[in-house]
Amino acid sequence: ACHTYTKIIDTIETAPEGSELASWRTEKAPAIAVGYWELGENGTVLDLMYAVRADEAEHRDVNHVATGLKLGQTNPYNDPEMKVSMALRKYVQDVMSRG
Repeated sequence: ACHTYTKIIDTIETAPEGSELASWRTEKAPAIAVGYWELGENGTVLDLMYAVRADEAEHRDVNHVATGLKLGQTNPYNDPEMKVSMALRKYVQDVMSRG
């Protein structure tokens, strides 16, 4: 998927000016994509392609790590203790920032 999105990005970036693909450099991404991928109010279709490629790269990395795990090992990308620790840290920061 990363390779495919890299090709799509390259094709958009090198598309001849005035072509439909070239317009994706400035055309606003659909609202649902802007919200989901947090592209900002001026997020373009090209920005969307970059966001999707980054997400696919993360999936690739997680999957490669997961395939090497032995039975009983904790997935480092899904460590429940770390999630609790991070949630607790955020809660404390929120409380402390209230003054």
